[in-house]
Amino acid sequence: MSTTMLIGRVSELTGATRKAIRHYESIGLITQPDRKGSYRIYTEHDVIVISMICRAKALGFSLSEIKEIVAKKAEEKKLPLDLVYLLIDKKISALEKEAADILLKKESLRQFKLDLAKNFP
Repeated sequence: MSTTMLIGRVSELTGATRKAIRHYESIGLITQPDRKGSYRIYTEHDVIVISMICRAKALGFSLSEIKEIVAKKAEEKKLPLDLVYLLIDKKISALEKEAADILLKKESLRQFKLDLAKNFP
């Protein structure tokens, strides 16, 4: 039998706020939990899914990208690794471009500093 818990405990374990967890439910990122009276009852699987959502968000994924993965998973009955890998590779490419742009800007600032020192001693 898996452990069940209330939203406060799930929030503690995942770092997601209660409001965020309810939002994930409302937009279909996680399944509606069972209820005991007016209390939502979560499982260990819910904790894993919410933790992965939090991690994906911290790595730059939008909720719509995560929702696309969740929808595909529901449709195929398994995690669509090809889609996940594609989205991760896109994030890596974007970060590499951003890093190159930052390095170029850094070098331009150094050159600007040298030009100022040369032209305005």
